[in-house]
Amino acid sequence: MHYVSWNAADTHKPPLVFAHGFLGHTHWWDFIAPFFIERFRVFALDFSGMGESGYRREYANEMFVRDLVAVVDTIDSGPCTVVGHSFGGSRLLRACATFPDRLSHAIVLDSHFKVRGNTSPAVERRPPPRPYPDRHTAIGRFRLTPEQNCPAWLLEYLAQTSLRQTAGGWVWRFDPKLRDLQLVEEDERLLSRITVPISYVHAELSSVVNADLAHRIVAAIPRAKGPITMPGAGHHMMLDQPLALVGVLRALLA
Repeated sequence: MHYVSWNAADTHKPPLVFAHGFLGHTHWWDFIAPFFIERFRVFALDFSGMGESGYRREYANEMFVRDLVAVVDTIDSGPCTVVGHSFGGSRLLRACATFPDRLSHAIVLDSHFKVRGNTSPAVERRPPPRPYPDRHTAIGRFRLTPEQNCPAWLLEYLAQTSLRQTAGGWVWRFDPKLRDLQLVEEDERLLSRITVPISYVHAELSSVVNADLAHRIVAAIPRAKGPITMPGAGHHMMLDQPLALVGVLRALLA
């Protein structure tokens, strides 16, 4: 497991961990995490098979929950505050239900969770690309899933930090086997077991979680706050509304 910290030596500060979305990595938080180093010891992790974490022979849904808890246990012996986006937020909710003693506060950012009467969003399954002949070509093929508006320079930065060079050319850092991972639909009853304080943040223009689903997720969790809706934000809120997200997180962490 690979994780990073912006100020690991500040051991007198409480820990704050950021968890990325599916096929993402720690660099998705590079423009968010530094705003919190004054008050917190700030970390971000790469889930198995993503970013700079190692590949596994096979992947299971529970494995990613254990990834998160393993990093929390490594950086601090007490309960920890975690911010999870999308896939990372869904893993965070399950961690709250199964490892409540490891977490003191969970902030969930636009994460899908299946409830009765709701269907999962369609998942775009792209064929695995062949290695790109050069870095420039690879950067030009980088796309967000789901796609949304994002400053060109920021999209290029994410592309650059998502690549690795191999003997055959440039490829994305994540394990290609993850493209075939079938994410098991979560059991709504799990939400009712959560005792950890939850704050749920919803992106107004999200193509993953609509307003009705956000309200139903919050209603199913006994101690949840929200949903706090970010006006004008798409699903990848740290990309199109970074300063607004920082403001929301600061308020929730106050």
